[in-house]
Amino acid sequence: MPVVSIANGLLAEFAIFPVEPDYQAKLVEQTIQNVASVLKQNTGFVSGIVLRSRDGLRVTSYVQWDSQESYVATQPFIDFAVPDIHLFEIFAEEPKASELNLSSGMDGLINFGIFKMKQPENQARFIELFREALVMVSGQAGLISTHAHRSLDGWRCINFGHWRSVQEFTAMDTNRPFSPLFGEMLALANNEYQKTLHEVVFTT
Repeated sequence: MPVVSIANGLLAEFAIFPVEPDYQAKLVEQTIQNVASVLKQNTGFVSGIVLRSRDGLRVTSYVQWDSQESYVATQPFIDFAVPDIHLFEIFAEEPKASELNLSSGMDGLINFGIFKMKQPENQARFIELFREALVMVSGQAGLISTHAHRSLDGWRCINFGHWRSVQEFTAMDTNRPFSPLFGEMLALANNEYQKTLHEVVFTT
C-alpha cells in the first residue's frame, strides 16, 4: 500500500492532467496503463497512484521514486492536453509524523491545493507561509492528515490533504483559518485552491 509521509524520504512526481468530463474515464485508463506497464518497470519506482476529480476535470498521477537519479517522467498522452509535471519532496505534514495510506475505495476524499510560483525564487518564502498555514488548518474537524510538497525546480507547492467528508472540507473552506496569510501567499504564487475533491482509483 503506498504511504505518503516525510519519514519514508521518497520523492514523488505529480502529473496533473486537465480533461473534459466526457473523456475523464478514458484518461484514467491510459494513466493507469502508463503507471502499471511503463513506469513500474523502471529501477527506483516505489509506488504509483491515480486519482480522478469528482467534477470530471482532472486526472492526477502520484508516483513515488527512491531518488532523483531513478526518476522517470510521465510522458504526455497524444489524445489529451499536456499535463503539469514536476518532481516533489514533502517538506511539512500535519499532524506531525502522520502517514497517509492510499488505496482504491479508501475512506475519505483527497484535496489538492496547487500553488504555481510566479518566480521560482519565491518558493522559499512561500514555504515559510505554507508551514504556518498548515498549523492553522491542523485540528480542523474532518481533516485526517495533510502533507505539503515542494517541487525541486522551485515552481510549485502542492498540499495533499485527506478529509473525512465533503461537508467537513466545505465547512473549513467557507471559513479558512489561514485567511490572514493568504494575501501574501497569493502575492508569491498563483493558486488553484480547488473545492473539488478527488478519489483514488488505482494504486500499485
